[in-house]
Amino acid sequence: MARLLQILFVCSVVMLPAGCDKTQKKPETEGIKIGDLAPTGKRVQPQTLRTTNIEIISYELPVDKITSMEGIWQMLKPGTLRYNDLGGFAANGLRAAMGNFAAFNKVTEILKNANAKKLPTNSLLMSDNQPEMVNITRIPHKTISFIGKQGVTKNADVGPGIVGLQVLSRQITRDSTSPRTGKPPESNVEIQANRPQLASIQITPVIFSSTEGAAPALAEQIRENDLRIYSAGFSAMMKPGDFILLSPREYNPDETTAAGRFFTKSGSGPAITVYLLVCVSIF
Repeated sequence: MARLLQILFVCSVVMLPAGCDKTQKKPETEGIKIGDLAPTGKRVQPQTLRTTNIEIISYELPVDKITSMEGIWQMLKPGTLRYNDLGGFAANGLRAAMGNFAAFNKVTEILKNANAKKLPTNSLLMSDNQPEMVNITRIPHKTISFIGKQGVTKNADVGPGIVGLQVLSRQITRDSTSPRTGKPPESNVEIQANRPQLASIQITPVIFSSTEGAAPALAEQIRENDLRIYSAGFSAMMKPGDFILLSPREYNPDETTAAGRFFTKSGSGPAITVYLLVCVSIF
């Protein structure tokens, strides 16, 4: 019993100061404004995801209707495109031009009247500098001939892999400062006003080797067979509503040219493929 009383006495002595100290100081907040409590330093601007939406609409046009394309070319503007190699592009048998929203319905109407068969549409939602692939067909491992820069014919080992078009987008941004204050935009309205309305779209015919299921080291080795035909590539400055028309100049099944390998169907029912690359949105 005496031992219990000693323990209770010690506990009461230890707890007494905590319960009886009425002289504890309160935080000195007099004169301090809420704004003074905000962290100092450069304000972090909100990060926006910059994407460009390109619709790839394609048609299969019978060989005997290719002459109907002349009415389309007359409506469009070939001079607005920038070619990687103008001579190489021509040697690859390709033709391209650019149009706007007002001409789009006229182009599709001509193709429809020419009995062009509409193929499945591809929709590309692209981040800046992240290329996307439009698949055309597959190819086994083989050695092929292709036309390089200045129209020079070269050979390359490719495949097994995918034949297609690589599309790359780079948005053209405006000045990041606010026209009203001369400072970086802070409000959502100012940020929206500074969103880009133009994008540089690059198109390149490619043959990529398949690396599905391969270990990283082996995949890197397989990619050495990837082929980008830069001589047949080009770019254009696009805004929403603009489109690019890309097709062979004529029917020529010679697969040495990009037109023959990427855009031509030979055998029974010969035809060419006509591509419309439409800029839907930039945000």
